[in-house]
Amino acid sequence: MPEDKKTLNRGLDALLGQGAQNQRSVKEVEIDKIKPGRFQPRSNFNNEKLLELTNSIKNQGVLSPILVRELGLNEFEVIAGERRLRASKMAKLKTIPCLVDQKQDQDALISALIENLQREDLNPVEEARGLDRLKREFGLTQDEVATSTGKARSTIANSLRILSLPNVVLEMLSRGQIEKGHAKLLAAMDSVESEKLAKKIIKENLSVKDLNSLTTRKSTSKSNKTKVKDSDLINVEIEMSESFGHKIEIETKNKKSGKVSISYMSLDELDNIITKIKNKQ
Repeated sequence: MPEDKKTLNRGLDALLGQGAQNQRSVKEVEIDKIKPGRFQPRSNFNNEKLLELTNSIKNQGVLSPILVRELGLNEFEVIAGERRLRASKMAKLKTIPCLVDQKQDQDALISALIENLQREDLNPVEEARGLDRLKREFGLTQDEVATSTGKARSTIANSLRILSLPNVVLEMLSRGQIEKGHAKLLAAMDSVESEKLAKKIIKENLSVKDLNSLTTRKSTSKSNKTKVKDSDLINVEIEMSESFGHKIEIETKNKKSGKVSISYMSLDELDNIITKIKNKQ
């Protein structure tokens, strides 16, 4: 078995409580000795909920230890429990109860991602980026990501699919202006159309059902001018996009011909695409 796969398995075993060699201890740690987690998938912290947690900690203390790892002498890093750490700082606590773990970088990344991906309050974009990072940084298949996180493969595929959306649409999804169901439908469209419809969803307060009806009518009216892609073709696009690292679209003219296009959002991305293509020759 390759060494990186062995490391992955050790990390998953430790997270699931199956690693006999993984020693943990609980102790009070000075808050100013704890660094924020480098592997935290969540980027948005609700200020109102954070304040509620702060008030709770002021009254009751920290009821559940956070998970940290040792970086050196009196130096720690958060693996899980970033909100409790932030709230404890706001509550002016000097120390916080910590479950101290001995983890290497790769194991810490796996634990942080998986622990946070189990949380219901990650927004869809944070979840998708966390799953994508777990997939890319360890070279996992979608089936392996599904197994390690305990999620269905279809859930993994749908989450990863929304990352093909333009950044402006992903921002709308992160802010809760559109739903994950909207994003799934928009991900099957080109960038211009998806952004246009996302704005329409917000302006007209369209439900997922409304959007589905709207897109079905549009597809029917366009008839042969713009063909509706079947699920097999969409899956091929997704697999190619994930493998190449950029959104790839396939347009078929007939059974024997068509074209493949690669999307980019900046000149840096274009340079990266050109480099990848040259290196494959």
